[in-house]
Amino acid sequence: MGPGTEDYVQKLRNQVARESIPNCTIEGPLYGQDKQKAYQRAQLYVLPTHSENFGMTVAESLANGTPVITTTNAPWAELNARNCGWSIELSEHQLTETLLEATSFGENELNEMGVRGRKFMKEKYSWESVALQMNQVYRWLLGEADVPSCVRLD
Repeated sequence: MGPGTEDYVQKLRNQVARESIPNCTIEGPLYGQDKQKAYQRAQLYVLPTHSENFGMTVAESLANGTPVITTTNAPWAELNARNCGWSIELSEHQLTETLLEATSFGENELNEMGVRGRKFMKEKYSWESVALQMNQVYRWLLGEADVPSCVRLD
């Protein structure tokens, strides 16, 4: 799902048809409730990427309870530690192996990963969490507290 040039989208559609890939559709961008429903219907969200500064779609997927597979070129190494997805090297072999592993999981196991992903997003990126971090940063800047854990000095 998402935007793409007409040529690229047609190339993808042709490949899906040529290889008779089941349960695969090529869709345009979705917004609002439609996008949330799509995340919630999905069993996995996959974002192989050469570079991402954050990968908002990863956060959106996790917030909607969908486990994620992405590459180490996106800043989501915590997926592995929190057991709510996979952060893997960008290679066809690694992606294939991880997709095979993920799709071998039962619905309950994927749902549990989704619950952990939602919890991760709430703990780290909710308005409450970010406001608390900002408060800690301001208190540190005023000399009232030690360096908060959300600040990197390297």
